[in-house]
Amino acid sequence: MLVAGRAPVRPDEIVVVGGARPGQRVMVHTGERAARYTVVGLARAASDAVPDERPVFFADAEAARLSPSVDALVPAGSAQDAAGRVAGVSGVRILTGRDRALADPGALRDRADLTSLTSFLGIAAMVSASISLYVTASAFGLSVARRRRELALLRTLGATPMQVVRAVGLEALMVGVIGSAAGCALGLIGGPSLARWLARHEMAPAWFTVPRTAACVAPLAFAFAAGVLVAVLAVLAASVRAAAVRPAEAMREADVERARSGLPRRLAGMGAVGCGTVFLLALALVAPASVLDAKTDVELALLIVGGAALLAPQLLPPLVRALTWPLTRGAGPGALIARERVGTGPRQAASTIVPLVITLGLALAVLGSTDVVQTVENRGLRAQAAPADLVVLPSGTPGLSAEAVARVRAVPGVAATAVTETSVLAREPSLTPFHLEAPTPVPFSAIAVDSPAVLGLRVRQGSLDGLNDASVAVDRSWHKRVGETMRLWLADGTPVSLRVVALFDAEPGGPRVVLGAHRAGRARPNRLYLRSTSASVPHLAARDVVVVPKSRWTASVSDRQAAQTRIGMLVMIGIAAAYGAIGTIATAATAISARRRELGLLRRIGTTRLQAARFVCQEYALLLVSGALTAAGAAAVVLAGVLQAA
Repeated sequence: MLVAGRAPVRPDEIVVVGGARPGQRVMVHTGERAARYTVVGLARAASDAVPDERPVFFADAEAARLSPSVDALVPAGSAQDAAGRVAGVSGVRILTGRDRALADPGALRDRADLTSLTSFLGIAAMVSASISLYVTASAFGLSVARRRRELALLRTLGATPMQVVRAVGLEALMVGVIGSAAGCALGLIGGPSLARWLARHEMAPAWFTVPRTAACVAPLAFAFAAGVLVAVLAVLAASVRAAAVRPAEAMREADVERARSGLPRRLAGMGAVGCGTVFLLALALVAPASVLDAKTDVELALLIVGGAALLAPQLLPPLVRALTWPLTRGAGPGALIARERVGTGPRQAASTIVPLVITLGLALAVLGSTDVVQTVENRGLRAQAAPADLVVLPSGTPGLSAEAVARVRAVPGVAATAVTETSVLAREPSLTPFHLEAPTPVPFSAIAVDSPAVLGLRVRQGSLDGLNDASVAVDRSWHKRVGETMRLWLADGTPVSLRVVALFDAEPGGPRVVLGAHRAGRARPNRLYLRSTSASVPHLAARDVVVVPKSRWTASVSDRQAAQTRIGMLVMIGIAAAYGAIGTIATAATAISARRRELGLLRRIGTTRLQAARFVCQEYALLLVSGALTAAGAAAVVLAGVLQAA
């Protein structure tokens, strides 16, 4: 709806939505060229318009010249009336509701961003659930260990093992309900802020929001149920241990753990570490690209680090003995007391540091793996531009115009490749052992090139010289053969069947698909790779282009990608650190509060309050160092596999 001025009539007149005033001359970039137009009117944006979208309205003849084909129509009336009018017309689709976004510019790019965001949030949820499971299990295990006499009294009074299991399970259920309710309330409050933060840091589309509407009920209910389920699952081992308490143990006064093999926990820990290590090394040798996937890294890290946490009761005593050996030679009784304390209660000591082992081990493994993957991706980026000496980039425009590309190609002795970044939809090439792919087409990164002259792809079969708008080149992970036909959906949603003309080695962070120059739609080239000995090339820089050395461009792209990766890791590790800190503090406070009698005995034999506090601090410092060493060892196993794949 016009709010000022008039509708455009002449070819050089336009109507805009903000950003200019009537009578002003503005530069408009359309397709292959840029031209100046006069603003003759202002329109009001629709109430549901994308925030960063600024539509421009041309005169009818000029619009037909710029875009001969009609991509979409906005019918008057209801969706039902529109559907009735186009019933039986082939090739026409009515987009309503959530599908309406498919008609927006950049819809496929936004879909790819949302797919990446969903994957990232799924990893964060998996990390949160795993850490909360370990932390809750550790806390309940410590609670049952401290309440053995109480549980034995219940057994003496006639409680059956199943009644004890139900009592402990009911406690977990109540804790899970209260904690999940609090978490849902915090999520409802903090969700919109997190969405804005993700959009501001380009991890989500600019329009991405989390509105507080009735649509939030289902996700909150699922999160609530998941929280309760995690609490109940975490207490299973502790409840079985509680049911095994015998009535005669009500008479025990000693605080020393019974000599038990802990065989199920030991087998589970060795199985987790062993399976994780075998899978990691096998994938590194057979399918190295899958090891460089963040989701696979996190899954394997959780398996190996979790196994190390389960083995903590067996690992702590020798570690503490090794750490305290130099301190037991005339340095006071503190180290000796700490060593014997851990030796007589390894499971209770392990319960205290399990949150630390999980959090620190996961942080070291994920951050280390991310650095390795980032290095490999940088290597792939440099390999793609390896034949080039210079890179031509747009300056102040959404891409390189045809005139700019032609101007560069006109320089004698110049070889150039115009690269346009795009996306395609395709079905996953294969299933991996660790996660199921979507049965529907999903976005993949792709580039469209006008010539392979300065493109650094290692072609293994076929040739890029035959690449055109009827063909495609793919990496070898698609399991295609030269000459086969591949079904794709282009960035504008157009389905195409293209003949495979070349297979190249996949590079992490690189394109999975290479298309002909015109398969990127109306998008302009993002960059131009140049190989030339002409001294006049650097002087081609003008108002619309800038010429930079290849090394400077790759460094800039690498820094930008590293910054986005750091933001994602900050969110994930921040969640893990919060869970770990809460679990460590809670279990340590529980353990210390249960040792009042022991600390009282120390005071009675002449130990001062300061000495008793120092003994406790020394013990927990040793436990923290031992936990850090355990976490570092588990993370080292993960990093060894990732380095092998790199």
